[in-house]
Amino acid sequence: MAVIQSIRNNLTGTAAKIVVGIIAVTFALFFGGNYVLFDNDANVIASVNSKKIDVFDLDLEMARVQSILRQRFDDPDFSIEEEALRSLALNSLISDALILDFLEQNKVEVLDLSAYKLLAKNEIFQEEGNFSLGKVNTFARQNGFLPGKYVQSISEDIALNFWRVGLGASSFLTSSELNQNIKLANQTRDITFTKINKKDIEEKIKVSEEEILKFYTQNPSYFRSEEKAKLRFINISLEDLKENQLIQEEEIKREYQAYLDSFDLVARRSASHLMINISSERTKDQALDLANQIKKKIDSGDDFTSLVEEYSEDEGTKNTGGSLGISDGSAFPEEFEIALEQLKEGQVSNPIALEESVHLVKLTNFQAPIPDEYESRKEEIKQNLIEQAASAEYVDSLELAAELTFTNDSLDSLSQELNLEIKTKDFFSRAEAEKPFKDTELLNLIFNDLSIKEGNLSELIEIDNQYGVIFELEDFQEEKTKDFESVKNQAQDLLTNKLTEEKIEGLKAKLLAGLEAGSSLEVIAKENQLKVDSYKSINRDSSLFTRNVLLEIFNEPKSSIGKSYSYASMLNGDEIVFRLDKVTQLNTEVSDEEKDSLKNFFLEDRAETELVTLQTSMQESSSVTVN
Repeated sequence: MAVIQSIRNNLTGTAAKIVVGIIAVTFALFFGGNYVLFDNDANVIASVNSKKIDVFDLDLEMARVQSILRQRFDDPDFSIEEEALRSLALNSLISDALILDFLEQNKVEVLDLSAYKLLAKNEIFQEEGNFSLGKVNTFARQNGFLPGKYVQSISEDIALNFWRVGLGASSFLTSSELNQNIKLANQTRDITFTKINKKDIEEKIKVSEEEILKFYTQNPSYFRSEEKAKLRFINISLEDLKENQLIQEEEIKREYQAYLDSFDLVARRSASHLMINISSERTKDQALDLANQIKKKIDSGDDFTSLVEEYSEDEGTKNTGGSLGISDGSAFPEEFEIALEQLKEGQVSNPIALEESVHLVKLTNFQAPIPDEYESRKEEIKQNLIEQAASAEYVDSLELAAELTFTNDSLDSLSQELNLEIKTKDFFSRAEAEKPFKDTELLNLIFNDLSIKEGNLSELIEIDNQYGVIFELEDFQEEKTKDFESVKNQAQDLLTNKLTEEKIEGLKAKLLAGLEAGSSLEVIAKENQLKVDSYKSINRDSSLFTRNVLLEIFNEPKSSIGKSYSYASMLNGDEIVFRLDKVTQLNTEVSDEEKDSLKNFFLEDRAETELVTLQTSMQESSSVTVN
C-alpha cells in the first residue's frame, strides 16, 4: 500500500518541460544585461568530445534546475546551496551534451528555423503581429548573450525533447506486466533471518607477525611502489608574464577614453505585464473593463504578482510575475515603451489596448547608465592591459620555444637562448603530480615515452593555455616492492580483511549447507551462536533493509515459502541468511483512471532507466573533461 501511495503522490511530480516562454524569462531574470559578450575558450568549463560547455550554459542551466526544483516542491522560494545547484546543473549539461553529440554523429539535426518558429509564438518577439528577428537579436544582446548562442540553446532544447519523447514512445508495457507491477507494489512479505556480523568476526581474528610476513611475501603486487620521475624543465607561464608587465598611466587613460567613446547611454527598463485576451468570447470593451477593474485593485494596494497569477492569460509569463525582461526602448511593443517612459519604478500603467489583447504594464526597474569614474575603472583597465600584453608575449614565447626545440638538444642551451631559468622537480609519481605536471599528455610522456626515458629532450607541451613546458628526465625510479617494515600495518589490515571475508563466506556456506540438509534456520543459527530475528509485513520501500537486500527478498518465488533459504550481502560487509515465511497480497482498489496514470508512471520509469543506461554507455565511449 505504501508503494502505491508513494507512486500516486509522485504522479504529478515529473520534471517540468522547458518552453520558450520560460527560456525567455530565465534569460531576463538571471542575466539582466550585466554579462559581457564572450564566445571563446576562456569561458569553457567542460567538454564532451567536440562539444564545449561554457559558463553561460552553466548559468542558464542553474536557472532552469532551480525553476524545476521549485515546481517539483511546489515552493516558489525553494533553493539549495549554490555549489550543489552548480553540480546538478553541470551534470545535467554533460548528460545533454552526450545526447547532442550522439545525435550529431548520427546526422540528426534541428535547424535554427525550428527555433525561430517556436520563438515566433511569443508576443515579445512579434512586431505588428509578425515575427521579428531583430527583436530576438535585441532581446539576446540585452540579456548578455550572442544572438546565435541564444538560438542555438533553443535548437538544442528541441533536439533533446525529441530524443526524450522518442525514447518514451519506444517503451511499452503489456497489460499483464502492468497488472503484475501493481500486484507486486501491493505485496508484503514476512521473513525469518540471521545476520553474520562482519565487525564481530573481524574483532576475533588475531594474526601473528609471522603470518603477516608470509602474506607480504606471497602477495608482492599489493606492496609495489609507484614509478617516480625527477625532472629538469623550462616553464613558460602566463601568470609569470603577467607579473612582469609594466603598464604606463597614458595607456590606461587611452583605454578609459575608448570606454567613454563606446559607452551605451541608452536607458534600460525592466517590465512585467498582465494580459487580458480579446477573443470571440470577450470584446475589446469587455477586456478594457476587466483591466480597469484589476487596475483599481492595484491602486487599492493589491499585489501585482498575485493578480498576474490570477488573471493574466499569458501562460509564458504568469508564473514568473509577468516578467517581460529588459528593453532599451525597442524590445517591447511601441505602446508599452511609451507607457513605461511615463512611469516610476513600481508603478503600473493604465490599460493598454493592442490588436488582440489588453495589458497592464509595470515598471519593475529603471537603469540610466552612467559611465564609471576614471579612478573606479583604473585598476580593471590596467589588469585588462596586463592580460592582453602578457597573452601576446606568451604566444610569441611559445612560438620561439617551439622553433628552438628543433635546433637544440640541450636544455641548458635552450635556457640561455630563451633567457629562462631551468627548474627541477624532485621525485614524484603519477598520483603525486602537481600543476603543471598533472596534465595527462605530460604524464604519459614522462612515464611511458621511451625516447624521454633515453634522455632526450621533450617537445614544447602547452597546458590549459596557461603553461608551456619543455623538460628532460634527470632520474627515474622503476616500480619495486616496498620493504616489509614500511608496509607491515597495511599488510596486517589486508590479511585481517581477507581472513574475515573467508570466515564470513565459510560460515555462510555452513549455514546454507545445514539448511539444505534439513536443519531449521533456528537450530543451525543457535549451533553457530547466531541470533535469529523475524520481520513481518515488509514492503518494497521498507527502511529495515537496504535496496539490494529488499530486492533479494522480493525476488524469492512464492513457491519457496517455508521451504528454501537465500542470502543477501549488506553494504557494510554483513551477510544475512533468510527464509521466506509468508507473502500477503493487499487488495487495493485501482480505478481505470489510476491504472492509466500508473501505466504512464511505469513507462516513464522504464524510459528513464533506458535513458540512464544509454547515457552511461555513451559516457564510457566518450571523452569528458571538466576544467
